[in-house]
Amino acid sequence: MTGSMIDTETAAGNRRPCRPTKATRSVKVQAANGKPINPCHPARARQLSRKKRAVRVCRHPFTIRIRPECPAEALQQLYEEDKAL
Repeated sequence: MTGSMIDTETAAGNRRPCRPTKATRSVKVQAANGKPINPCHPARARQLSRKKRAVRVCRHPFTIRIRPECPAEALQQLYEEDKAL
């Protein structure tokens, strides 16, 4: 036999991309005082950032902080409404 024996699954170019798990698709959320609260979906984090209700704190892991003008209690109500639907 000539050449090296390479498993086709692990050969360069044939590697399967890593699929994100549910844990990697969540965004960590902090209250205005820095206290962690419930994580949210990335789409929700984008909405909060666009509406200027949150700012990015850290990139890895992606973390946002709710601005003091938008209290965390109001956001908790939004989460509960989403769960009810």
